[in-house]
Amino acid sequence: MPKTQETKFINSLFLTNLIQSQYNETEVKIKVYDVEPATADINDPYARSSMNRILVKYTSKENPSDAAITFVAKIKPSEGQLVQQFQKTDVFDKEILVYKSILPTMVNMIAKLGSVIELAPHLIYSSEVPSDLLVLEDLTVRGYSVENQALGLTLDQSRMALEKLAFFHAASAIMLTENTVPNGAFAKFTRGTFHKEHQDRLRHFPDVMATVCELAPEFGFNTELTEKLRQLPPKTLQKAIEAYESDFRGFKVLNHGDFWTNNILFRYQGNELVDALFVDFQNCVVGSPIIDLVYFLASSPAYDVLQKHRDELVFVYHETLTLLLQKLGYSKPIPKLMDLQVELLKHGSLQVIYALTVSPFLRTKDAQNTPPMQPTLHSPNQKLPGNDVKQILRAHAPSIAAQLRAFQMVGLLDWGATESKIKGLMSRFQH
Repeated sequence: MPKTQETKFINSLFLTNLIQSQYNETEVKIKVYDVEPATADINDPYARSSMNRILVKYTSKENPSDAAITFVAKIKPSEGQLVQQFQKTDVFDKEILVYKSILPTMVNMIAKLGSVIELAPHLIYSSEVPSDLLVLEDLTVRGYSVENQALGLTLDQSRMALEKLAFFHAASAIMLTENTVPNGAFAKFTRGTFHKEHQDRLRHFPDVMATVCELAPEFGFNTELTEKLRQLPPKTLQKAIEAYESDFRGFKVLNHGDFWTNNILFRYQGNELVDALFVDFQNCVVGSPIIDLVYFLASSPAYDVLQKHRDELVFVYHETLTLLLQKLGYSKPIPKLMDLQVELLKHGSLQVIYALTVSPFLRTKDAQNTPPMQPTLHSPNQKLPGNDVKQILRAHAPSIAAQLRAFQMVGLLDWGATESKIKGLMSRFQH
């Protein structure tokens, strides 16, 4: 396959040095290699980076007969519309930091419990200056694969994903408490998707909320529900930012930041689900664990799984998190299950926002539909065409209606109207 501007550096010399340095093989001779796109089926229009699979056949002193190996190279764009956005942001540097420093520290910490637990693909190589290249193991070689985002995850897959997320969160909570990562590494992860500095790049969220209101008669919403929805768009970003800034009793973790179906790879042995690993750590952010938890629940489990087993999934996550924090010697109070449930209710607005503005788009198999979860790679005022938004929302109308009715039953749609009433009372008595 012809090389692109990003992959032109991949040649026999580069591959020879890579195999010799990373696999301790000598007298390496590259016989043939090929570079092909690795993201053709990944729903990721904001093209966080170029993903390429490198297939190599070679011989060496240690492998005199033909040997074969594959890598995945994640490359910072050097051409196209994303070049300027990448020049202005540090998302690639953050991901290199996660792979080189944070993930190995987590794995070593968890290994003290008696087992080696993997969280992500192995890092094979990363460039230092400039930080524009990550070479990772190809997880497909070990049988890992991504599930169909349109179908959603099964209950077993959802449980597995949240159990592994609890490992990631628990280890990071210890690291944040004990400051075990050198050079203040976590200081780089203070701004997530919803941050006041990103508001001009987040119009997708209130705009889609407004479009849902526009479609309310078509979706059969009653007058009360429609009126509540009309109160929400002006407060959407404020409420989302509040959730991202939540203190949660002082308990903070490193959130993945984009934890959904396409960034979770599963492995089976026969018909048995045995593992899940995560990829794409460019949007990590320190904060309340609800950042990952709410996003995953909105975007990833199949709708019927979410409807029937949401509380069970929250319980599985919390149970695993608590056990790990206890075993790892977490020195601060561990949030109880009720604390987590209260935190989820307290920031129920984020559940509503994700259900309407994220879930339908991430559950649609179309590479032009992903919301701007990484706003620094998103042009201000860039948004999806209105007709496309309506088409996607219409396709998910039954699920949207069911979720909104459930939200209404527990008061999660009252955050717009309640604040309006408070402001009305305040203005009434301000004299």
